[in-house]
Amino acid sequence: MINPTNILLPTSYFPPLSYFVHIIRSNKVFIEQMETYPKQTYRNRCEIMTSGGKLNLIIPVTKPNGNHTITRDIEISYREPWQHNHWKSIQTAYSSSPYFNYYADIIQPLFDSKETSLIAHNQKILSVINKITGIKPSLALTGDYIKQSKEFIDLRSEISPGKQQSGMSYPEYPQVFSHIFGFVKDVSILDLLFNLGPETPSYLGRIVKKEVDS
Repeated sequence: MINPTNILLPTSYFPPLSYFVHIIRSNKVFIEQMETYPKQTYRNRCEIMTSGGKLNLIIPVTKPNGNHTITRDIEISYREPWQHNHWKSIQTAYSSSPYFNYYADIIQPLFDSKETSLIAHNQKILSVINKITGIKPSLALTGDYIKQSKEFIDLRSEISPGKQQSGMSYPEYPQVFSHIFGFVKDVSILDLLFNLGPETPSYLGRIVKKEVDS
């Protein structure tokens, strides 16, 4: 029997809230690693809120096989101090948030480790976030590229910068710069963690419940 709650997700760097909503409501999650690596996605970037608005934090990567490189083989470049720069940007943006100090000692070490591959780095981040929030998904990396299948809900192209998740409603929560920009939805999970702290799982659960009830 086909289970419609098996989903295919792209790998992601500190994913947006919608990513975790899909994880929570799913039976099993498959992270795509066998695709030809696409550009300008959340695979190597995340969006945080700063005093200047949304800021993209982008991991520089190299493609050993050029444009034919699959995601599994994408390597992280350390020619520039992007880890230092990303953490400095996060500190500047969220140091005044209610739970920054609560989580900083857990999150900051992720900017010290130097994984060779992008997917290994992202999987480590996902593991830490799931541990913090208590989310316990059934996760697996794909072993082959799945073109089309009725066994999965394919979200590999759906969770993407500038693309709204249809039918997903985000209750407003206090954000550091809401007095400037109003409420900005579906940014990086870091925004929710630093602003809501231990309430993060219940907030994500409310989004899931609204989808089920609608």
